[in-house]
Amino acid sequence: MAQVLDVTRSVGRSLLQSDGEWQARNHALADSLGELVVRHSRREGGRGLDVGCQQGALTDALAARTALAWTGVDPLIAGSGRSPGGRPLRHAWAHDLPFPDGAWDCVLLANVYEHLVPRQRQPALDEIGRVLAPGGAVVGQLPNPFFPIESHSRLPFMGWLPSSRLRAAYWRLAPVPWKDEPPPAPGIEPFYVVTMRDLNRRATAAGLERVEVRTFNYPVAALPRSVQRLAGWLAPSLRIVPWAWQFVYRKA
Repeated sequence: MAQVLDVTRSVGRSLLQSDGEWQARNHALADSLGELVVRHSRREGGRGLDVGCQQGALTDALAARTALAWTGVDPLIAGSGRSPGGRPLRHAWAHDLPFPDGAWDCVLLANVYEHLVPRQRQPALDEIGRVLAPGGAVVGQLPNPFFPIESHSRLPFMGWLPSSRLRAAYWRLAPVPWKDEPPPAPGIEPFYVVTMRDLNRRATAAGLERVEVRTFNYPVAALPRSVQRLAGWLAPSLRIVPWAWQFVYRKA
């Protein structure tokens, strides 16, 4: 057993990205989501809300790639502040957004839905629908929990484990630096196993119309050097079992 644990830790460490690879990853994510925002935003010079913005890096990247004025919200932000690029950031949960009805022309939900507590998923989408202007778009990304290397932990087959208790035990082996970050509230797991089927169902219930869903995989330059050659060989299969899905919903 000890040998198995050592091998697992070694595999996980080999999947950590260098600074350059992480930068390539962020550029690829911003380019792909920015393209969706530009293509599906109906109002030039409108307002965009980045839900789950963390420190605002993606908020700034979207501001540089689109014509929208962006603001970010995250439960880990204390009070209010500014992103590195000067965009306003403030404390808020997805299920309790402190904005009036129809205030935003676009809402970004990038790699956030899998972190929502199950009982808060429908309230969060209802709330996003409430603050979205008629004709506005929800653009985002959802990692595939069944991808062979789970994206949050860098552990093999993490998302395949059948219970939260097993995932919590396995999570302790994760080599990622964010493993020890405290959750935004007690009892919240680092991530939940959820797919586009759940998101589609709840978005429809929130009055959002599905416009586009596509698979997404990062370019080879964004991957750890240890798996770049393998990823090139496996590129055709990644269209079937993608790293993530990207989506667009619209409010009627």
